[in-house]
Amino acid sequence: MNSFNPNYFLHAANILLLVAYSVRDILWLRLFAVAASLISIPYFVLQPAPLWVPIGWSAVFASINLFQSWRLFIERRPVKLTPEEEHVRRLAFEDLPSRKVLQVLNLGSWTAAKAGERMLEHGKSPETISLIVRGRVRVSTDEGVLGDLVAGNIAGSVLLLSGAPADVDAVAIEPVRALSWEVETLERYLGANPEVRIVLQRHLARDLAGKLSRLLT
Repeated sequence: MNSFNPNYFLHAANILLLVAYSVRDILWLRLFAVAASLISIPYFVLQPAPLWVPIGWSAVFASINLFQSWRLFIERRPVKLTPEEEHVRRLAFEDLPSRKVLQVLNLGSWTAAKAGERMLEHGKSPETISLIVRGRVRVSTDEGVLGDLVAGNIAGSVLLLSGAPADVDAVAIEPVRALSWEVETLERYLGANPEVRIVLQRHLARDLAGKLSRLLT
């Protein structure tokens, strides 16, 4: 009876590599590459003298692809938002997938303002912008009250759009809960994630349109 031919392991490994290069999904490509590396190892072991260098490199390739497969799997797991995070998503980021929403939220920090606390001061460039989640903020100038910011409005939106100092005062007239971002940090993130920038700019446009509408009525 003929002994088992180790070449079968090498043939199987190369067939798996062909399959890996044929799939479009990067996760499946890496999983097939892991299997190909592992299946090729017995071929190198069963040689008259084990080929330790190819064995070592096959183990390295398998480890790298296995680690990257795990990362891809973690990234693709469904994201469950808390009720408050889901509320923020509906207020400003409804067009974004939950994972991107969570990224944006993690860039910022939750803040609270007591009634009477100033959130924007005329003539000063604020370091943060704030999405109002609950509460009411009154916007005014020396000439009088312009209107109130409510849930979904952004305090400091002009700063994000133009970089200009605030031309109004904004004071909480009731307890406010908001999500605040440092402008520089947010700008860096938006530069690397244009799809999020588009969604945020769309919300800013609606936000400014709503403010103008209230001013004209």
